[in-house]
Amino acid sequence: MRQSIIKLFLMVSFLSGFLVTILAQVKITDGTLHTIDGNSILELESTNKGLLIPRFPLNNRNLPDPLTAPVPSGMLVYSIGGAIDDGFYYWDGLKWERVTTTGTNVFQTFLKDSDDTLAKSNSIIFASNDITLTLPEVTEADTGLLIIVKHTGSFTDLVKVTGYDGAAIDNLDTIEIIPNSGITFVSRGSEWFLLDGYMHSEDILNVGSKSNFKTLSDALGFLQKHMTGSKVIRIGAETQYITETQVIDLPYPLTIQGISYGTGIIAAGPGLAGKPMFRCKSESYFKMLVFDATTLAGYGLSPGEDAIRLAGEGTYHEIKDCTFDRFYNTIVDSTDAELWLFECDVSNAQNSGILLHSALPGAKFRVSETDFINCRKGIDLSKGSSAVIQLLGGVYTNEFTTDTAIIYRPSSFSFESIVISGNSWNEVGHSIKGFDFSRTDGRDANAYIEGNTGSEDKKPHCDVNVVDNSSSFTCTLANQWYKATWTVTEYYTISWLIGNNRITYLPQKSRNVFVIIAGNLAVSSSNRVITLALVKNGVSATRYGETTLRITVANQPFQFSTVIYLEDVSQDDYFELFFSSRNNGDIITVQDINWFVNSL
Repeated sequence: MRQSIIKLFLMVSFLSGFLVTILAQVKITDGTLHTIDGNSILELESTNKGLLIPRFPLNNRNLPDPLTAPVPSGMLVYSIGGAIDDGFYYWDGLKWERVTTTGTNVFQTFLKDSDDTLAKSNSIIFASNDITLTLPEVTEADTGLLIIVKHTGSFTDLVKVTGYDGAAIDNLDTIEIIPNSGITFVSRGSEWFLLDGYMHSEDILNVGSKSNFKTLSDALGFLQKHMTGSKVIRIGAETQYITETQVIDLPYPLTIQGISYGTGIIAAGPGLAGKPMFRCKSESYFKMLVFDATTLAGYGLSPGEDAIRLAGEGTYHEIKDCTFDRFYNTIVDSTDAELWLFECDVSNAQNSGILLHSALPGAKFRVSETDFINCRKGIDLSKGSSAVIQLLGGVYTNEFTTDTAIIYRPSSFSFESIVISGNSWNEVGHSIKGFDFSRTDGRDANAYIEGNTGSEDKKPHCDVNVVDNSSSFTCTLANQWYKATWTVTEYYTISWLIGNNRITYLPQKSRNVFVIIAGNLAVSSSNRVITLALVKNGVSATRYGETTLRITVANQPFQFSTVIYLEDVSQDDYFELFFSSRNNGDIITVQDINWFVNSL
């Protein structure tokens, strides 16, 4: 070898059998002596033994203790039983740095299926079952430590993460991790924070093959066990097939919606025959969804095969921006639930688009900007009492002459109020059936049916005709008021009660009214001044539209007409036509009357 290298050979045989060769380089071997690597100052060789470096506890990564300062950079030890995690550490000149591996094994993974307090070395946690995991206590020296918790349990499991000794995590007491989700926790100082955002009070449960929950049934099953506040189930672009009735009976309101209009498809699947898709017993909302009954042969043609049944007492529901196709009844309210239906399309209902068949009083049902297309009955008010109904701005396109847009069944259904306004009908079949505004008991007087294309306005109005009346009355005293007498020949009425010279307003809602009265009368004496007026509620001092007639010829018909405006006419107000004369004893005969009343 080169002269610059001093060669010293010393062979020492140890009782243990080790051979030590000392040159300018050192090799320790427990086997056959081999040439030392030229680049190595120390080489260890063995086929069945390892290197054991110094082991002792390290308690503070920022102090060299228990070594004596100064500690040279690169000093390697193994910490065991100290205040920091066990492992290899090297001194970088300022602090102890842990030696980590590289490549695919940077993080260690751990399985957790029961409550546990995590260690700092638990880099990635795969968790299952209903468990609570507690993050480890950290100090300033642990800043930047990451722990990832991934929920790999079943769709009914809920994994909770809490801080050490009750400490908050990003100002939250508990972090809930739903199935197929993961959350990264990062330490800073003595606190833990969420690396990503976290929705707490309005969680969204995504449904789809690439989402947290594969099926709508899975998401509902999870909420049955773990719902802690209002939630949203969001359905992706894939079709969700319903094979059994989905019962919504939850402690908090639930919204089921699509990503955008027309993308969230809920379709009838095998096993659903004879059953509804949804039975809602608690507050629920459906938005931007497509309900399709045509995907299952024959489904929707038989009773029970409905889209949504409202079955919870005193509950509130909304359905918005949804389409429905070929259900038996699209929506059924069988209790006193309140429903708002906005901007939906209901097509091909084999029985009813909406069936209100309630065993309890007080159901509330409001429909706005919704189209009923080719339904046997658009809306069927079948059974209930004290109901409040509003049907506004809908389009009813009947297919057959037997179809009906809106039907009211007074033998089994009564209401507190009904407003049907701004709707249109294609004049096939029937528009609005069941109401009778000519009834003397005012049964339907509080139904306001106005402004509907293809249907007569049902504002309170009437037309009273008297022809060739021969009954007369006497104005015994001058300037006193006397009620005219006649027998009505014919009349037409909407929500006014008609009598002989009396009309009575029946609705609860007050209205302003205008009246047109035209006819002729005869007076027993010539050159008479006769005044007529409408008298309210039989009190002659409460007169409207006084009109003075100057009659020159006795016993000859004298034509007259007048227009009267009445403000705030209220329920049970009645009006009669009275006359007075400036002379005593005049006999007046009102021979003909055309009395027309309309409300504003």
